Amino acid sequence: MGARWRRAAQVGWLAFALCGAAAVVRASTAELPPRERTLNAAERKLVGRAAASQEPEWRRKSRQSFPGDRWSQDDDFGASERQWALDEARRRRVPVTDVLGAIDEELHGQPVLPPRKATASPCKPRPFYD
Repeated sequence: MGARWRRAAQVGWLAFALCGAAAVVRASTAELPPRERTLNAAERKLVGRAAASQEPEWRRKSRQSFPGDRWSQDDDFGASERQWALDEARRRRVPVTDVLGAIDEELHGQPVLPPRKATASPCKPRPFYD
């Protein structure tokens, strides 16, 4: 009985090694996807300004959705900004990191005036519970 189990284990390890070798061959011969287009300096500035123009509306909606809860307002704002960045990246056919980088460059490239901010609110217990 012991020889039968050893033989089954050897067959199992051989199958495992063959699958591993096939994966290595497949990965080493696969074609890389084409590089995505990236935003140039003028496009980054345009995208950053477009996001900045949307920010007051995103913040207003967040304040309405979460009155008195600054952390949740920031979280909701971040979700709106993220969705906009994803949509903008898809529309322009560029990596989303380019769009987020453009927003960051615009935000930190000049003094930040309310309602805009470059900080996060601390997480505290919510002032109301449903």
